[in-house]
Amino acid sequence: MKAFVLTIVCGILFVTGCQMEPTKDIKPLQLSNEVLINQEQADEAKQIVLSMEEVVEIKGVAVKDAIYLAPRVKHFDRFRLNEIRKSSHQAVKKKYPNASVHVSTDQKIFMELEKLEQALKNRSISEKRLENKLTELEDMMKG
Repeated sequence: MKAFVLTIVCGILFVTGCQMEPTKDIKPLQLSNEVLINQEQADEAKQIVLSMEEVVEIKGVAVKDAIYLAPRVKHFDRFRLNEIRKSSHQAVKKKYPNASVHVSTDQKIFMELEKLEQALKNRSISEKRLENKLTELEDMMKG
């Protein structure tokens, strides 16, 4: 009887221990202080989207009046990608009503925005080249 109770207790502890998620201490890369092209809009938009419960990481870049964001969501929440994209788009659009906001949960877009963030941080990309890259990303988001 004691072995049976001990097995049940160990099983319950194992199941509850595996379901615990780490706290969200991830901070997005803040670019506004380190780059030549103003990224304050992107930094604030990243904070808005990262405050959503489903989002664990985000990459984003802004140029002129366009903001490009790519959130990475929790594994279980991948079933609700359309809803997450829509709500994050609305939240950023509420803050920046005159900006053109583009949100994608595609991993390829996430990686490309990560490269652009690093290029901006290293000051190795011009504004014209950034605009061209973002236009390409926008085409990928649509197609």
